[in-house]
Amino acid sequence: MFTLMVCSISSSIFAQNAEEDAIKKVLLAETQTYFKAQGDAWQAFWTHDATTNRAGAGNGGASFVTGWENFGPQTVSWLKDSPKPVTLNIKNDGYSIKTDGKLAWVEYTQQLTGTGADSVYNGITREYRFLVKEKNEWKINSLITHQQNSSASSQAIEAALNTTGYNLLSAKKINDAIDVFLLNVKLFPNSWNTYDSLGEAYAAAGDKDLAIKNYEISIKINPQNDNGKKMLEKLKH
Repeated sequence: MFTLMVCSISSSIFAQNAEEDAIKKVLLAETQTYFKAQGDAWQAFWTHDATTNRAGAGNGGASFVTGWENFGPQTVSWLKDSPKPVTLNIKNDGYSIKTDGKLAWVEYTQQLTGTGADSVYNGITREYRFLVKEKNEWKINSLITHQQNSSASSQAIEAALNTTGYNLLSAKKINDAIDVFLLNVKLFPNSWNTYDSLGEAYAAAGDKDLAIKNYEISIKINPQNDNGKKMLEKLKH
């Protein structure tokens, strides 16, 4: 009887650990496919219904969108059109995972770093996810990101403006996005990423000359900006 009890407990622990490992893999893969601009792969890690939601807080502000149709298809489209997939080192740790059959709540710390990565991608966030199991696969139903950087730092301000600009681009508010990126360039004239983002916005607006100009400045500041080089070649041909 004692042996059976030990076996039962061991099996339960093994199953729980396997479930937690599966959840961690989904969370990491969702982040990886997003930054690699793999829209179809990214959306496969999400539920696609009216309860699906995404929120972010930090850098002096907050955002919240509910309903897959209100952010999912737009994000997939933006990722597919994005000329700048980002290669980063992604470190997830400090997990707190609670599962109950087909539901899971996860909290963890995420750190993004990488050679050549600018301030926008070098940071630490506290991440929160609610997942549901569909056809034996874990899917993200709710995502919350809490930015850990100080909202008063120059890094945080540049990151917030850059994110705002891309949110506007994703919403097809191209002129508004250009205004935000122009402000970022004014505030951070030595950041190659601000010019790269502004160049992308001008390209989206069909202003090839200004797009080329800003990509050239970005590459001059950071000769390792391979995305800028690819875009420059594309715009000049």
